[in-house]
Amino acid sequence: MKYFTLSALMLLSVCAFSQSTLQGEIKNELNIPLAGATIYLQELQKGTTTNFDGLYTLKDIPEGTWTVTVRMLGYQTSKAKMEFTNNNLETYSTTLKEDYGNLDEVVISASRNPEYLSEIPASITVVNSAKLKEFTKLTSNINEILAYTVPGLAVSTGTSSNWGQTLRGRSLLVMVDGIPQSTPLRNGLLGIKSINPNDINRVEVIKGATSIFGNGGNGGFINYITKSPTTIEKISGTTEIWGTSQLSNSENALGYGVYQSFTGQLNKFNYYVSGSIEQTGNKYDAEGVPLLPTYGLDNTNIYSTYAKLEYLLSENQKLTINGNLYKSLQDSPFIPVFAEVQVFNEDGDYALQPGFGIEGSIPEEQPTGSQLINGRLKYNLNSIFSGTTDFETDLYYSKAKSIFFYSDKFENGGQSVINSEKYGLRPNFNTRINLFNGTDISFIYGLDLLRDKTNQGLIDGRLWVPNIELMSVAPYLQTTLKLDKKWAFKAGIRYDDLKMDIANYNTLPYSPKGDGNFNPSVSVEGGELAFDNLAFNLGLRYIEHDEFIPYISYSQGFSIADLGSILRSARAESIDNIQLEPAVTNNYEFGFISKFNNLRLEAVGYYSTSNLGTGVVFSDEVNSFIPSEQPQKIFGGELAVDYAFPNNKLILGASYSYVEGLKNPKDDKNNLSYVGGDVISAPKLTAYVTWSPTEKISTSLRVLNLGDRKRFDPFQDAEGNFAFRHTEFPVNGYTIVNLSATYQIKSNIDVSLGINNLLNEYYLPARSQWAAPLRSFSVVGEGANARLGVTYNF
Repeated sequence: MKYFTLSALMLLSVCAFSQSTLQGEIKNELNIPLAGATIYLQELQKGTTTNFDGLYTLKDIPEGTWTVTVRMLGYQTSKAKMEFTNNNLETYSTTLKEDYGNLDEVVISASRNPEYLSEIPASITVVNSAKLKEFTKLTSNINEILAYTVPGLAVSTGTSSNWGQTLRGRSLLVMVDGIPQSTPLRNGLLGIKSINPNDINRVEVIKGATSIFGNGGNGGFINYITKSPTTIEKISGTTEIWGTSQLSNSENALGYGVYQSFTGQLNKFNYYVSGSIEQTGNKYDAEGVPLLPTYGLDNTNIYSTYAKLEYLLSENQKLTINGNLYKSLQDSPFIPVFAEVQVFNEDGDYALQPGFGIEGSIPEEQPTGSQLINGRLKYNLNSIFSGTTDFETDLYYSKAKSIFFYSDKFENGGQSVINSEKYGLRPNFNTRINLFNGTDISFIYGLDLLRDKTNQGLIDGRLWVPNIELMSVAPYLQTTLKLDKKWAFKAGIRYDDLKMDIANYNTLPYSPKGDGNFNPSVSVEGGELAFDNLAFNLGLRYIEHDEFIPYISYSQGFSIADLGSILRSARAESIDNIQLEPAVTNNYEFGFISKFNNLRLEAVGYYSTSNLGTGVVFSDEVNSFIPSEQPQKIFGGELAVDYAFPNNKLILGASYSYVEGLKNPKDDKNNLSYVGGDVISAPKLTAYVTWSPTEKISTSLRVLNLGDRKRFDPFQDAEGNFAFRHTEFPVNGYTIVNLSATYQIKSNIDVSLGINNLLNEYYLPARSQWAAPLRSFSVVGEGANARLGVTYNF
């Protein structure tokens, strides 16, 4: 027995001394270290991850020949056979290539943590850097870019405002790196256009009600993920210069733009900085008539700056500071002539004379537009709690100022401005547990803290919407369970506790219809409003086969109706007498992704209900905007298909989006009527073809077709005249064709030409039609216009 024990001890000693160590460095093709890459020995089921420097060390590897596998979200997997001998130090370093497959885009916004698109049980559209680069050859208007690339998002309004550009018939939340840009306390609906697309790495659009980010995302949210530094050189960058012009009428129609970026590495600092200036000229419709300047894009100066600085504190700690400024101000030489609408009979026959611009000025009117500032300090601490957990927290600040056009709807006229200032703190943990072979579970949990101060006044000092101060506390938990590499199950919960302090104020005399019928001023005693909401989400996706990856999900969202619009038209003398409740949305959907060689197909159907409308409606009875109290049922579907020919020289694609909505009085579920155009978009069809006949030439042709939506009948007003109600006006469809071409002069220099509305189509954007009863929103679509640009990379 003594000899047996001695032999066993000697054997164990030999085994201990025969353990080897593997170390190395993982980078991408730009020489950037990849933090969080997984190094795994499949036969031993043993692994580790890289630190922020892309370095790793894996100890206690027994003697033998093992397969070293390196994985990273968004990159192609690397594998190598390595032989390990007694007590050796082995090195394995590799460069991972990006995975450009459409099926497995990497998405962060869906759960605040990187995941593969194919493993998330939700409908998501990712507009990657390649698509953004292609579209910026045509326009710098991100509203237009998203209208062409995101199924389920309504068409662009043709103006700086995104009122009516809903997502699946619901309100949406806009963010830059998770920083909210929307102002739900007084929604000016200008948030989509809040950053230069040249500074965006990708856009992630999560569709359907969501409990991930809270108030305002009943239809989903748009998150702009900004660019990060590259470290291949101490300094590199991009210079872009472009000019624009109208083709239907060239009088004072020239515009220009300049964009410059620098990126690189200085010791432990990685940096990215950029700036741009753009100026537009006059804009005309297809017949050469100046466009209505209200919310216009003509004669606009756009300034933007962006910066991101990263500092590696240690191998598992990183500090990031980033921020951007975006300023877009219009100073037009035109004044508006508003639309005229006449309805002839009960059949709804009508004549619509759209608005236009004439030369002139309004005394003391200031330039209109938006000014946005975002700042964020982010701290990452990886591989804590025995390597199972990553921690990150960010402290952010956002300030927005939106200046609107002069309006005679105020007594003695006036020009309003929305001011919003936000502070937020978001500690977030991500814990991963490997239960057994092929099964793992992750938990994402944290807290959202938000302070939002908003008001709306007139430039002359009169206060229209009182000072509102929101304090929001929202703990959340999201979990993902992956079973046997076949199933991905996701569940989450979020609790929002919101308290709003409202100062004492007096309402302003205001005439919503601009007919001189001013509502009287009311003295309102302020106070506190409180809301809370508990939201859930559940989803299941089957992920074994690329040919069919189906999912089913249920999610909830909530929002407070545009509180500012309600307060500014209050008739009660105390906040305590204003009855408000949040709109809670329940969303059910089923969809799938399929990929066959070079063909990708995605389809989804959805149905959502809400206890209230997710906005405000105009009441003719009280001559004011009031909360939409009618429950809504919204349903629809989306289909997208893309096909790349084997040589990738020719790529084709199309998408179709359909949505419809019904409402009913609370006390009569069977009395159904259609929801207005400000919520429900007409059917949208997009198609594209990109062709690269040579390595130096690439072209793209894109088509957007909007269908008809004629759901409403006119009514007779008090004078017996026929009229359509607010936002309930027929929409006639139209088709727009855009063309772009790029020629590569050298490997780092290219020249591009883009033509929007190639066929010079005369059309009225959807909002110009369904908002016609308001007269001030019926702008004609822009006629044919061109953009010529040169890009230099160094």
